[in-house]
Amino acid sequence: MAPTTSTSARTRRGRSTAPRDSGSTKRRILDAAEQVVLRDGVGHLTLEAAAAEAGLSKGGVLYHFPTRHALVAAMVTRIIEQFEDDIAAYLPEPGSPGADRPGVYARAYVRATMEPFAPGQERLGAALLAAAAAEPALLIPLQEAADGWQARLVDDGLDPALATVIRLACDGLWLCDLFGLASPQGSLRARVGEAFESMTEVT
Repeated sequence: MAPTTSTSARTRRGRSTAPRDSGSTKRRILDAAEQVVLRDGVGHLTLEAAAAEAGLSKGGVLYHFPTRHALVAAMVTRIIEQFEDDIAAYLPEPGSPGADRPGVYARAYVRATMEPFAPGQERLGAALLAAAAAEPALLIPLQEAADGWQARLVDDGLDPALATVIRLACDGLWLCDLFGLASPQGSLRARVGEAFESMTEVT
C-alpha cells in the first residue's frame, strides 16, 4: 500500500484543534493545488497560491500542510492512492470465480495502467514527478508504493521474472503517457493492453 502523508500544524498559542471537515478541507486544498499546477506550472505552486485558489486563508492551508514540501508530497501520495483504487476496482471479490487464479493482481495492474487519464492528469503527474526529481525525498512515497506493487506481483502465482517484466512494461507505458513519449493510441494501444494481459495467463 502507498504510505499516507501525515502532517500537523499548531496555532501560535501552541494548540491544535482539527476542524470538523478536516478531510474535505484537505481535499479542497489538494484540488486547488492541482489547479495551480495545471494552470501556472509547479514552479508557481506556493502555499499562498493554493490558499487563494481554495478560497482559504494561508493559515487554513498551514494547518494541514505546514510547508510546500508537505503539500507536494501529499499530491504525489494522492496520485499513488488513485492508482491503487484503480487496481482494486479490477480485483475480483475474494471467493468469487477466478479470484484465486494465478496472475489476478497482474491483470488488475495492467488494466489500471491502461485506464485513460482524466483531463489534465498526465500533465499534473509529469509536473509532480519533475518536482520530485529535484527533491528526492518527495519520491519516497512512490518508491515505497512500487516496492509494495512488486511484492504483490511476485506473489501472484506467476514466475517472478515474468511478473517483474509485466510491471516494468506497465510502468514504462505510464511514464510514456505522462511525458508524451510516443504513447500508443487507439487500436494499437488496445492491442498492447491485450499483449500485456496475455503475459499474465498461465497455461
